[in-house]
Amino acid sequence: MADQQPITVEEHLERVLAAVAPLDVTRQPLLDALGLAAAEPVTAEVSLPGFDNSAMDGYALRAADTKDGSVVLRLNEVIAAGDVGRVFVEPGTATAIMTGAPMPPGADAVVEVE
Repeated sequence: MADQQPITVEEHLERVLAAVAPLDVTRQPLLDALGLAAAEPVTAEVSLPGFDNSAMDGYALRAADTKDGSVVLRLNEVIAAGDVGRVFVEPGTATAIMTGAPMPPGADAVVEVE
């Protein structure tokens, strides 16, 4: 063992890749495909949801209102998931928003509160 030369990570990788081959592609009903890897990219025909939504609980607001750091904004309303905002987010205002709820008009950012 003492006379063996060390090999690089790249050489190890080359050896491993030389010993494996891709599996054959097979078609499976969707419910039988659990745990399998897709052989090609899957692209949805329709973007869902069909609206911009909040990825987190927080406050929907105009990003420009926060450019100076600490800011006090007037609360417009609360939008729960499944609800729709009814008040336009104007300068100096914010709307409490839950995860999944549609972004209210006028808002372009969400400050996370979780």
